[in-house]
Amino acid sequence: MTAARRVVAALVGALTLLALSICPAAGRAHDEESLQGLVTRWASEIGAPGMAARIVDSGGARSAALVGVDGDGHDIDGSTPFVWGSVSKQFAAATARGLECEGVLDATSPVVEVVPQARRVLSDPAVTVDDLVHHTSGLPQDITVTDEWTRRGSATDAVTALDAPKGAGPRGEFRYSSLNYLLLQAVIEQAGGSSYADAVRRLVLDPAGSDAITDPQLFVDSVPRGHVPFFGSSRPVDVGVDSAGLGYGYLAGSIDDLGRYASWRLREGHDGEARNREVPTGQGSTTYGDGLFHERIDGHDVWWHAGAVPGYYTYVSLIPSLDTAIVVAANRYGEIEADRLAAVGRNLTTSVTGGRTSELPESSASTVLGALAAIIAALVVGMGVHAVSIVSGRMSPRTRRVAVVRGVVALAVGTAAVIAVLFGMSASTGAGLAVAGRWAPDVTLLVWMLLGAIVVAAVVVVLGQVVGCRRVRGA
Repeated sequence: MTAARRVVAALVGALTLLALSICPAAGRAHDEESLQGLVTRWASEIGAPGMAARIVDSGGARSAALVGVDGDGHDIDGSTPFVWGSVSKQFAAATARGLECEGVLDATSPVVEVVPQARRVLSDPAVTVDDLVHHTSGLPQDITVTDEWTRRGSATDAVTALDAPKGAGPRGEFRYSSLNYLLLQAVIEQAGGSSYADAVRRLVLDPAGSDAITDPQLFVDSVPRGHVPFFGSSRPVDVGVDSAGLGYGYLAGSIDDLGRYASWRLREGHDGEARNREVPTGQGSTTYGDGLFHERIDGHDVWWHAGAVPGYYTYVSLIPSLDTAIVVAANRYGEIEADRLAAVGRNLTTSVTGGRTSELPESSASTVLGALAAIIAALVVGMGVHAVSIVSGRMSPRTRRVAVVRGVVALAVGTAAVIAVLFGMSASTGAGLAVAGRWAPDVTLLVWMLLGAIVVAAVVVVLGQVVGCRRVRGA
């Protein structure tokens, strides 16, 4: 979903000039764009009203870039809240490891021993806490039961109300699903004997000297609107919060908060035990550990994760060999432009590891929107021609039998087309139109228009058969 909106550029803060040679470990000197220049350009290209980035080391922030405005029209600064999306998962994994170090949680224990209510959700009672952390439980990705913005109870309450999801697979293979981290949040609540918010603050946020918004009311009061693509522009969206989803996507905080956390992770390090717990993802040599993907980029081990909710995109990467971490956040996200936003995070990482940044991939939004619009236009033209024939009396007469057959065929074809569109939307997005409308409102609007056009076209055809039949009877 390509955006044409120009970003309101605002340079805020010091240390904005970062040549890529800022990384002495890379031993390179060049005259490529500064971090501020990269962030300003990419924010404009993806149509994000605001974007913030930090490059930090184990000692703290090393460089900053801030551009644009938040959803309330205020200049982006180091304290502007962003929703962290699936970047939140590494906080949940770190909290679970903290409980494990305290001896109150055994990661090899079956989940149902800690959260008995999970028996309704898990197809295999042998699924362990580690399976949740590594997405090897067999649970499917299902955004119809996650990202529930009206949910204000605990994850344990949410698990109690869930039924077994459709499409669950066997335990053991990596299968990314936020349901794993909804259950992990419930595990943390039960094992820690406190709310998830209290646990993540005590075991991760406070040691990191960081902060995050974990209270639903504070989230609603302080997080500005995000933005979703809408026919080449950006449309504001009031981002909701799922209290049972703090562990998988609904932590929020500033770029400074995220940077302090990343510095802490560099200080904590990645030991052999953590690496041994990583599992293959089936995507080349990439593995998945404690809420982070792990791969080799330009000769360096990089742990990273991206996160998104409707209206917000966030990215964190850790490069211990360079004592460097990158955090970036933007207040725009639509699912159909995921590849373009992912390229922003990847480019910032390669700018540090010694690789070359690449052009952002072309968006498929114009193709998808154009195809839907063309189909709708063809149906409308066809309906118009048919309607003119009916009104002008040029509709050829036909017998009742022929009219009935043609009318039934038109209704059958129309019904099949409606079912095919709805099934295709569900298969491609994993959700119905109501949920898909949060992530891609322009595509969803056109799909609704297409469904309406199909129904009206079928009705016009049936009406034409009725009129033709009456002409025969009148004759």
